[in-house]
Amino acid sequence: MKVVIIGAGVSGTLTAVGLARAGHDVQVFERAPELRDGGNGVMVWHNGTGIMKDLGLRLDGLGRRIDAADVWSYDGRPLMRTDMARIADELGTPGLGVMRGRVMERAVEVLPPGTLRFDKRCIRIEEVGTGRDAHVVAHFSDGTTCTADLLIGADGYRSVVRRHLFGDVLPRAMGLASWHGTTKVPIRLESEHVVPTYYGRVGLCTIHPVGEGLIHWAFEVPWQGALQHLPAGREAADASERPRAGSRLAALRKDFGTWAAPVRELLDAIGEDDIGVAPHLLHRVDGPWGRGRITLVGDAAHVVPPRVGMGVNQALEDAWVLSRVTATGDDPAAALRRYERARRPRAKRIHSTAKMMQRVNPLLLLLRRTRRGLDGTKMLRANILRGSSFLNDDVR
Repeated sequence: MKVVIIGAGVSGTLTAVGLARAGHDVQVFERAPELRDGGNGVMVWHNGTGIMKDLGLRLDGLGRRIDAADVWSYDGRPLMRTDMARIADELGTPGLGVMRGRVMERAVEVLPPGTLRFDKRCIRIEEVGTGRDAHVVAHFSDGTTCTADLLIGADGYRSVVRRHLFGDVLPRAMGLASWHGTTKVPIRLESEHVVPTYYGRVGLCTIHPVGEGLIHWAFEVPWQGALQHLPAGREAADASERPRAGSRLAALRKDFGTWAAPVRELLDAIGEDDIGVAPHLLHRVDGPWGRGRITLVGDAAHVVPPRVGMGVNQALEDAWVLSRVTATGDDPAAALRRYERARRPRAKRIHSTAKMMQRVNPLLLLLRRTRRGLDGTKMLRANILRGSSFLNDDVR
């Protein structure tokens, strides 16, 4: 089959890998002039690295292996420790902290030459014919078109493809945002294989080693910006929706400047221009994801707040399931509905976890009264399994 993918971000490039390996003729159209292979740090959990191996992507030298995740109170008291090395032993693949762009690079290096097309902004989608004669036409701003048997929307939470299917319905804002960035390791981390997260009543701070001498960091705080002012990415670009110029770092220091030593050292090391803002968003996922020969993947289908740490992993899950259901020779539209039936329950579980985690700060702080933190290993392993079609072999 000929497959058109709109969007060459993480979900688009990974989906292209899966569909190309399934034997399809894949074209990926991206509005940007070149691959946007920068971005911030992400966690690729054990299901995600398993899928990367299954799709033929190299893991050697990728990011930083994460062996543990520690949760601390704002004043440095232990609340929880998660043994990710134990989960790796049980599931057979590691958890990694990695730059988002590095995941895309590993995907692109195995794609057939000519798969990616840049400076191609999709402005309209046309569904033509019915039954075996059905096809989809993507129209681009330069006047060109591309006809395909299947069209996949991988163009983010403000997806043109999603708007074609369901109208201009914005995701739900969760009332929080991550002020985040990536920088050289400036602080005395316990280990470059441990993720520390600090919780307080005002928010949280998390620090992810991502390899290459870098850390990704994020401060989570309340946010009340208007989604209609955001561009295709999640950065708050409209001046009325951002902290005043020169005030982001000052605001973070005001809220977090008395926290434990690693947080204070981080605040001393970052600058105003290092700080991006990503509001926490949720799409409704229990309704349709597609129609006919069109479907959605990644944030276009199920955007999820970064606190859950599952965005890239869910994109990998989508890519894996699509590669399986389209390899059987079934009716193309039926294959997409099979993909959606497999993925929707898993995405709903991740969304339920995200909603629960919005309310977790006060409960975690109660653990300050204990002498030792809790063991979160079983809980994380259960969350990974609940959200994974790959580990549960949903598509046989």
